[in-house]
Amino acid sequence: MSTRYPAAPMPGVPTRGREHLGGADLHLAGLSATCLPGADFRGADLREAWLRDSCLHAADLRDADLRDADLEGADLDAADLRGAALDGANLRAATFSPLTTWPPGFDPLAAGATPTRTQRGQPRTAEYPRVELGE
Repeated sequence: MSTRYPAAPMPGVPTRGREHLGGADLHLAGLSATCLPGADFRGADLREAWLRDSCLHAADLRDADLRDADLEGADLDAADLRGAALDGANLRAATFSPLTTWPPGFDPLAAGATPTRTQRGQPRTAEYPRVELGE
């Protein structure tokens, strides 16, 4: 009887640090709801990969192939997507900030992504409900 280990970090469990996946073949990879902040995906093949609700905060996705990838609800705050191929990618409800860099001419709003911060980079305070603590 063999023990099966997950191929990717479990949701909500912090990774060891910056994951180095540059140039990796992750075509059709199931990475939904994974926590990969600061991961290096430079030049990676992420065609048709499932990255729904993944944390890609400050990830390096330069020149990555994200054609037809599912990034719905992904956190792309401060991610670097310069040179990435995004044709057919699902970015509905993916979040980004002014620190996120996109390929030239790419319109994240037209692709369905949602800004998380104001134009000046200030967090929106309405995002978090006020909690009253009992005495």
